[in-house]
Amino acid sequence: MAREILMVIIVVVVLVLHQSCSAEDDSHICPASSCGNIHNISYPFRLEGDPKHCGDPRYTLSCENGQTVLNLYDGKYYVREINYNNYTIRVADPGIDQKDNYSFIPRYLLNKKNFSSGSPFEVFLPLTMVMLVNCEKPVNSPRYLNISTCSENGEYSSHSSLSHSKRYTYLVPRAHVGELEDLCQIEQTFVTSWPYKYLYDLRKISCTDLHNELLRGFELYWYLVYCGSCSYDNCHANEPNHVVCDPNIGA
Repeated sequence: MAREILMVIIVVVVLVLHQSCSAEDDSHICPASSCGNIHNISYPFRLEGDPKHCGDPRYTLSCENGQTVLNLYDGKYYVREINYNNYTIRVADPGIDQKDNYSFIPRYLLNKKNFSSGSPFEVFLPLTMVMLVNCEKPVNSPRYLNISTCSENGEYSSHSSLSHSKRYTYLVPRAHVGELEDLCQIEQTFVTSWPYKYLYDLRKISCTDLHNELLRGFELYWYLVYCGSCSYDNCHANEPNHVVCDPNIGA
């Protein structure tokens, strides 16, 4: 009798484990979803409306007016590409209008501090922080790009009250507050995937280059979904694009 009870218990445990493993595996084998130009939405990503067992809820995308959208830190970003070989997703701010060559001001604020421990995403290098700066007088510096020269009428629209007075507006890469020119204030910060070495002399960058780069967006890593119990600081994707846990990284 005891032997029969033991066999029943073993069978129940095996069935429970099998169902658990099947549920986990199902999230990987769901058919890919699509929206607009993105046709490969699969694990860990999922599209709103997909079966609940598909993908990881932290990587849920939405489809809005034919655009694949990623909700990220109170902002909505258009998905340009998902790369399953190097664990990256490329997104762009919707404030950059594809049909408007004079569209340069992102709608949402984002910086590296957003990507803290516990975030499902990590910045993909090279990534350059760019600041929108308003100055009371003209600035003559290779690191200041006067975006009024990129505007059809010499003006631009901004969310700040600073734009209502006569000021000179520039894009400045990776500067600290103490490095700003006199009578200049930071109005907004955003990210690009421009390599920093190309930003030493912004005067060599055309308005078309600027618009196209912002329209292209920036890349984020999403390999953290595969880190498991490995801490955020010790998990990384190595050169062959394998996710590994190395305790020496965070030491």
